[in-house]
Amino acid sequence: MILKKNILQNLFLIILAISVSLNASINPLLIQISSIGFIIVFFLCLKNNKIHEKIKENYLSNKFFFIFFFIYLVYLILKIVPLPLSLIEIIAPSNYELYSSIKIDKELWSLSINPTNSFFGILNCINFFIIFLIFPVLFNRSQYLMKFLFFLCVLGFCHAIFATYWMLIGNPSNFFIEKIHYLNASTGLFVNRSVFGTFLFLCAFSGLYYIVIFFQKNQIVNFSFSEQLKSKVFFIRIFIIFLSIGILTTWSRAANFSYILILLSFLFYSKISFKKYINPLSVVIIFILIFDVFIMAVFFGNAKLIERYAETSLLRETIRLDLQAFGFEQFKNFWLFGYGSGAFGQIFKIFYILPENYSNFIADHVHNDGIELLGEVGVIGLIILIILFISYFRKIFKNINEQKQFSRFVLLSLLVLILLIQSFVDFSLHTPGIPTLVVCILSIGLINFRKLDINHH
Repeated sequence: MILKKNILQNLFLIILAISVSLNASINPLLIQISSIGFIIVFFLCLKNNKIHEKIKENYLSNKFFFIFFFIYLVYLILKIVPLPLSLIEIIAPSNYELYSSIKIDKELWSLSINPTNSFFGILNCINFFIIFLIFPVLFNRSQYLMKFLFFLCVLGFCHAIFATYWMLIGNPSNFFIEKIHYLNASTGLFVNRSVFGTFLFLCAFSGLYYIVIFFQKNQIVNFSFSEQLKSKVFFIRIFIIFLSIGILTTWSRAANFSYILILLSFLFYSKISFKKYINPLSVVIIFILIFDVFIMAVFFGNAKLIERYAETSLLRETIRLDLQAFGFEQFKNFWLFGYGSGAFGQIFKIFYILPENYSNFIADHVHNDGIELLGEVGVIGLIILIILFISYFRKIFKNINEQKQFSRFVLLSLLVLILLIQSFVDFSLHTPGIPTLVVCILSIGLINFRKLDINHH
């Protein structure tokens, strides 16, 4: 069965929506289902000869990036392979000490403390590899890229509507499961308000990026407001307003701060790209900022968010900082190979000493994506990831003097910077659905810039 490109695009978007929405619950079964979905899309793409050739071209033009991505994937797989305890004693002494203290008669152990969770981490990594391979091929023209960005904005809008309504009626459940935490905040299908906020501002980023491409394609100087009303841009603005409300009602400091940085980033971009302080893009963003302030003041009250920023429990923040210090200490203990993807919860149960009156506290994440990643992959994994990071930005920086390149380089770089800033206080990138979405957006950077049919001014 050979499917046309538009059908494959639609199938990819459906799998993405399922992956992001349902993996918000961090259900291992759903992770497997989404992985199967992306693998199916990949093989269907290979059956289309034209797309097959483009995938091969994408691989060859980014060979260095994909080789090291594959090396990283193999590295993760090797860490769940059972090894003799005598070998682990030599290459990973901390693992050996831990396993020796466990009264289980078992001769083979892995470098990962929790091989099951690490396996799901491998599945996610396979998803990312496939996305980087096929996304730049499926969405390699401006109208295709705009289709993807519009879809994300609509997806976020639907989530925001559902979550805001659910919050207003008291958050009785979370996808038919009784909700216990964050009853006064929007979380939608997600288990954590900060993660939900991250998802929404990524969708808002997509909407704003759509507007950028739209103005570039349609010569913003001559494009009247009445013409804009007849286009999807009008709906994008409406969607972003609801996304703004959704982000606001998460009452997540990290998400709201990141969203403001996103808006300011696009203001910055509008100035350097369009050479004018007042242009259609900056007008849109300023309107959104004013509307957000209005919504906050009239419907929810300024005091709510201010209260959220001020209500921070000293004990809670102390625990958070202590978790980060603990996470870094465990990285030093397992410095070479790390303790394995998704294994921090196990490490926490074994080694963490709870403060008095906090006996019920359980942590599955460090509340710092960077520190947790260090602990998971170790120095070897970190070196491979740094090479991957450099090769990615080398690709989109390659032709920086070209406007086609420059717009994406600026916007994707700013997005990565904002996500890195947020990762210091959050664990959104360790919720399966979020990194999948981030990888899709970053895949834009691997599209053949010269063939992307956008008019620039």
